[in-house]
Amino acid sequence: MDERRRECQRCDNLVSRRELLQKAASGIVLLAGVSLFQYASAEDIQYLSDADDFEPGECNMGIKIIGETWNESEQYKDAVTGRTIRRLSTRGRINQTPTYHTNSGFSADGRYLVFISVRDGCTYILRADMESGELCVIWQAPGIGDRNYIHRSMGLSGPDIDGRGIAGNRLCIAPKKQYAVFTCERSLYAVDFHTFEKRTLIEEIGKEWIFGAPCVSPNEEYVAITLSSAHPDLIAGREPQKHYASFPDHKLRVVRVPLSGSGDMEVLYEQEPAQSAHSAYCPTDDNLLYFDLDLPPRYWGGSDGKTPRIWLLDIRRGHAWPLKESYPGPFQTHQAWLWDGTAMAYHGTLPGGGVYIGITSVDGQTIWEREFPKAGFYGHLTPDAKRPALILDGDFTRDQLQWLYYDQQEPRLEPICCHNTEWRSLPGQYSHPHPLTDASGRWISFTAARNGRSDVYVVEAA
Repeated sequence: MDERRRECQRCDNLVSRRELLQKAASGIVLLAGVSLFQYASAEDIQYLSDADDFEPGECNMGIKIIGETWNESEQYKDAVTGRTIRRLSTRGRINQTPTYHTNSGFSADGRYLVFISVRDGCTYILRADMESGELCVIWQAPGIGDRNYIHRSMGLSGPDIDGRGIAGNRLCIAPKKQYAVFTCERSLYAVDFHTFEKRTLIEEIGKEWIFGAPCVSPNEEYVAITLSSAHPDLIAGREPQKHYASFPDHKLRVVRVPLSGSGDMEVLYEQEPAQSAHSAYCPTDDNLLYFDLDLPPRYWGGSDGKTPRIWLLDIRRGHAWPLKESYPGPFQTHQAWLWDGTAMAYHGTLPGGGVYIGITSVDGQTIWEREFPKAGFYGHLTPDAKRPALILDGDFTRDQLQWLYYDQQEPRLEPICCHNTEWRSLPGQYSHPHPLTDASGRWISFTAARNGRSDVYVVEAA
């Protein structure tokens, strides 16, 4: 294993020295063979020539290089609705989309989706073409397993998990500029979809912090992200003796940095004790941000049982306040902005069983809210970009994506397709569908786990 890791690292260094991203942007074909060696040292050439199974565009350990493209997708018709579904990934150990927040996965024109893929002993960020299913490597992490998940006791398990990988939940995009924004180890990066230029936005947060999910401002000038205390045992270099949530004194910071990579980190808000995993800019207001406020003793598992979870932050004023004070249940499990930025959608569990689902405007007025005592499944929600509906991957069914329409007095459900994920078959949230739509409402992506691994799918919904 150590020898394999050394060889993989060697290949990674070679790719870096060739500066594939800059040469590809100049129109030089690097994957054809001859020009590949133009940027390698004599030592590198000897190393590659010694590998009798080396193929241009792929190193001898099977590791793909930045800029390599291929297609492993397959299409089929959904058994319930007949809609066309493309399974974008059919290989690898873990394939996972970004999380369910608005605008976090698709390019503005709807052509591309980004996702992470664990395969070949490392983790890639892949760009997927929606029309063809073609995949392209835009970045490679040196290892497997997300450090932030590991600290929260939600990480992958296995002897090869080193915390030097990426999770889809720590990946988003700048949809117009087409940059992938993500955390890896203790750093925050941005990578161009096409030139593969990498920007370091935060070089080092320190061992005492872990990241939440990044988000990009509507003008694509800033990236905001939450920082929470790292696990005390892991900071000290010990095996964790207690779950992350059992510590009552975690700290929270909401910070932002320029997407250009040419500015310092700015602290927007701090609170103790608290932690947070999610934040998202209002899609139409660069000054307005939402973040989860998770308090002890249960943090994201229920907070303190009384304080609302959804908080808004006026960045210029440095003022934070709850979206509203009263909900049908004590905790809001998941939430996301409507695409027009006027309100937030959310859901949570009812004290007597079932779920509540609602929409509340930024000024705290409840627009629509319903209780569903017979809805008994875990799930997530995200607003559809064009329909007056929320996209659900659970709540009413374990195996389907559905639209829940809120434009009439009586809510209406419409099936989108089956996802058939095997919930809890993988650690953490790697089996969660986390549906996500593009700005046109044509595409809906989701992750599904089966037979001990996961894949990324996209359904044509329009």
